[in-house]
Amino acid sequence: WSAVLLAIIHGHNQLVAGGNSAFVSLQHKIPGDPQGRYYRGYLDIYYVLHYVLVFTLVRATIMQHVLMPFIHWYGVRSTRKITRFAEQGWLTIFYIVSNSAGLYVMSKSPHWMNTRNYWADYPEGHRQMTYLMKSYYLVQMGFWFQQIFVLLIEEKRKDFFAMCTHHIVTCTLLGMSLYMNFTRVGNAILCCMDMADIFLSGTKCLRYMGYEKPAEASFVFFLFSWIYTRHYLFIKIIMSIKFESKTVLGGDRWDPANGSYYTRPVIACFTILLGILQLLLLYWLMLMFRIVYRIVVLRNLDDSRSDSEGEGADGDAKQKEE
Repeated sequence: WSAVLLAIIHGHNQLVAGGNSAFVSLQHKIPGDPQGRYYRGYLDIYYVLHYVLVFTLVRATIMQHVLMPFIHWYGVRSTRKITRFAEQGWLTIFYIVSNSAGLYVMSKSPHWMNTRNYWADYPEGHRQMTYLMKSYYLVQMGFWFQQIFVLLIEEKRKDFFAMCTHHIVTCTLLGMSLYMNFTRVGNAILCCMDMADIFLSGTKCLRYMGYEKPAEASFVFFLFSWIYTRHYLFIKIIMSIKFESKTVLGGDRWDPANGSYYTRPVIACFTILLGILQLLLLYWLMLMFRIVYRIVVLRNLDDSRSDSEGEGADGDAKQKEE
């Protein structure tokens, strides 16, 4: 169905909209801007919806026609393991591309390795987004909205409620930060989150392929990257939002007509939502330490979040009976 809808969208774009459909092309370009920058606007929702469909199709295509045939060729026969490998393999690919894109966007922006520039020149220097920044941000929104759909169709895990909360909060933060012109700090947070996910999904893929020792080594890298990016760097960004922003901006700047939404209640709202994410990350960190215990004491690398990471029902049950 996603392929059919995308065909309709792109057909409309070429035949009716003259190649400038809001579903396919960025809108709200600033007239006469020498750098070709953009404002955000209500038409952006169509671009986001387009990428929800794109990710749905690309995910299904890569899983069914690349990753599942590969792991079956490799020798894995458990239907559940094949499905899990494909899910995690797709996420590994996405997070590598996403993190690379996010770091590239940041490297071309004023806030590269400089938290003070999350706030410098607000709001005018923020509401005028480059093509790179705006397309990156809207594509990320499309991915995370699509992840909510994925969460509902995948086999439920023990931490389903936590994952659902994480995805909803993430989508809320993305929407708020785009609307209120806080995309620089949003870009930094997305980069922090992507790094550890590469190792997380990659470790699971190694385990499904039977590489227990490399999986354990990858898990160590994952654990250190998680603590550094999702606790040290992430908390540092939260501190910049809560305290450094006041130093740079001086006080409330509420002027919606000119894209300025910086006030104490707004910052408090962002801080609370980011605090919820941090609590979820601490919960998952606790589960990771349980895995460390299993590796060191029990010599068993299992995913503490799931009842279903073990053997598949078809084929493996027969092996157990034998």
